[in-house]
Amino acid sequence: MKILITGAFGNLGLMCVERALVLGFDVRCFDLYTKKNQQIAQQYEDKNGGQIETFFGDIRDRHRMKHAVKGVVGIIHNASILPPLTELNPKFAKDVNVEGTRSLISCAEEENPSMRFIFPSSVTVFGLPSLNEAPRTELDSVEPTDNYTHHKLMCEEILKESQLEWCVLRVGVSVDSRTLRTDWATFKKLLQVHADNPLEYVHPKDVAFAMCQALTAQEASKKVLLIGGGRDCQVTQKQFLGVAMNACGLTLDADVFGQEAFYTHWMKTEESQRILQYQTHYFSDYINEMQVALKRVRILLTPFRPIVNKVFHNVMASLARK
Repeated sequence: MKILITGAFGNLGLMCVERALVLGFDVRCFDLYTKKNQQIAQQYEDKNGGQIETFFGDIRDRHRMKHAVKGVVGIIHNASILPPLTELNPKFAKDVNVEGTRSLISCAEEENPSMRFIFPSSVTVFGLPSLNEAPRTELDSVEPTDNYTHHKLMCEEILKESQLEWCVLRVGVSVDSRTLRTDWATFKKLLQVHADNPLEYVHPKDVAFAMCQALTAQEASKKVLLIGGGRDCQVTQKQFLGVAMNACGLTLDADVFGQEAFYTHWMKTEESQRILQYQTHYFSDYINEMQVALKRVRILLTPFRPIVNKVFHNVMASLARK
């Protein structure tokens, strides 16, 4: 079985490629041409022989996408523009996220109307959480709050109206130790969120596993499934942001946070786990990964920890109030 993975050479895309290869799929990778992507593609092709091939191009190029879907039985569509770029350049983001997805769906329908199409949406489409809300379910109403969530919901609707055997996965907060970089504006925004804001973590490897499982799971067809780590991964904003700080040997007290709500939620994932059997990692795995990744930083800061901690706390508290 040959499948197409778009955005194949990003962090999550590569995890999907690796999982798909383990499951025995032949994989066609699609991504933008860059020198880095070309090097990654060559490494994978050399290692996996005829089980993998690469198409470079732009998701907005319909002619290129018609070639990319030729002969595949399933698609995992990871290619997208993420915040903050969705808010900074909304036209470009919509062209890629919505119109690019619309074109890909149309090409897939022309190739094979019964093709399975896996679309990763987001828990953020549920809008802002209410005080002491229950974990979200697939049946709860949605409320887009920015360009990113508007794009996700528009793509969901386009897919649901198609002829394809679709599956929408609304994914929780999914990062790992490789995702250490963030822009200053985003970090400041996260500190302005209430310390007790609910957040459900899910390891990217489990997300990739869920996507690949959804390609063949009969019960996944034409369903919206919530993809989270389960009860052990239902944490707060403070617990989540505190992982990186603690890995550096610093603390993150509740009073450095603001009072805003953020569009993350806890979710009921029993149904998705029953169908896809993807939950193999815990929040503790993320903590351990970050401890290893930031070990050198932690050692370097050890002699100065009391001073750095005090300065850091004062700066963060000031940011949260602005």
